[in-house]
Amino acid sequence: MSSSEREVRVLVPLEAVIAEFERTRKYVEGLQENIRRALERLNDLAIARDLISSMKVYKVSEILVPADKGSSVYAYAKLDKVDRVVVHIGQDYFLELSLEKAMEVIVAEENEIKELVKELEKELNEATKYLQTLQTVILSASRGAQPRGEQGSA
Repeated sequence: MSSSEREVRVLVPLEAVIAEFERTRKYVEGLQENIRRALERLNDLAIARDLISSMKVYKVSEILVPADKGSSVYAYAKLDKVDRVVVHIGQDYFLELSLEKAMEVIVAEENEIKELVKELEKELNEATKYLQTLQTVILSASRGAQPRGEQGSA
């Protein structure tokens, strides 16, 4: 073996590997939570898109509005404007828009969130592989640390 082909070994304390495993596990959980929230937002946007489509097609003038977050109580509401809605456009800003323009805003947000989910899923996949590698290292080290007489006993 030439000097340029020498194997380099780095020794890392097992405690450092375990700490990295825990940090990575928490990171994976955070990514999973972000994906869950993004998918929940996509669902909300799909509901809004369906409502706007119904308003356009059926000229809806009365709707049921949920009175609580759990949607267990509804109230009837008559619409003063059947061709316009108020749309949240970010932070604390809302705009009154035509149904067509509101649909464009919703579809654009859906597309942004779909791209975000793809990126998060890619990052989650990489982080999960890294987590599995760390787990393998920890298991290998723990097996190597067992006293000779205890190996293979249950």
